[in-house]
Amino acid sequence: MTKEPLGVLILHGFTASLDCVREVASAVKPLGLPTRMPVLRGHGAESPEALRDVSWRDWVADGEAALRELLSEAEQAVVFGHSMGGLVALNLAADQDNVIDSVAVAAAAVQLASPLAPGRPLHTLAPLIARLLGRIDMPPVYSDPSLAQRDTNYAWAPGDAVLSLLAFSQRTRRRLSEVKVPTLILQSRNDSTVAPESAQLIYDGIATPPSEKQIVWFDETEHEMFRDCEREAASAAVASWVRGRREEHRP
Repeated sequence: MTKEPLGVLILHGFTASLDCVREVASAVKPLGLPTRMPVLRGHGAESPEALRDVSWRDWVADGEAALRELLSEAEQAVVFGHSMGGLVALNLAADQDNVIDSVAVAAAAVQLASPLAPGRPLHTLAPLIARLLGRIDMPPVYSDPSLAQRDTNYAWAPGDAVLSLLAFSQRTRRRLSEVKVPTLILQSRNDSTVAPESAQLIYDGIATPPSEKQIVWFDETEHEMFRDCEREAASAAVASWVRGRREEHRP
């Protein structure tokens, strides 16, 4: 079977359903490229209990498995990730730049806004708080509150899974210099889950030449960029990036 020059891997976020990235998949579909959109370990179940004993290593392994499957149809991949999926995308780019054409990340969680996150005042207390509470509430946050009524993400997460996310965030930030592929960074200044400074941290941290990386800012949307008030513009930005990468591969 003749492979396509390029395929697209789409990765969702922590506690998220695939609904958080369906808008991206719909925007990319007209390009006619092979696509994979896996459900990462612990997600897609009836209860967030499915995340218990799941770690960031499982999410990376699931991303790697989907990438291998995609590469059965494509020579290289554009890897897109939202939030925690952005962390997976950046790690895949660091590990497998020979098969990854580029990455696009949206609200990639290299610096979480939570006071329990690495670099925040209460980070050293995170293990104790997670153990005492057992679970961390994660209510949906939208710039347009009416949209939260249709949210399909988990409403909470087990404490151990949250701690793994925090460790994953810290690990990915330390590995940014290993990312050398072309990179698109989407971030909202209104995001209360991932600190807006994350976009510049990624831009400055990766080793990609300035001519091959860019930040696209949004001003109104909350963290759920592809379900909130600027979802069409955010999805269009990703589709435009993928279209441009496809043109790079045309003879």
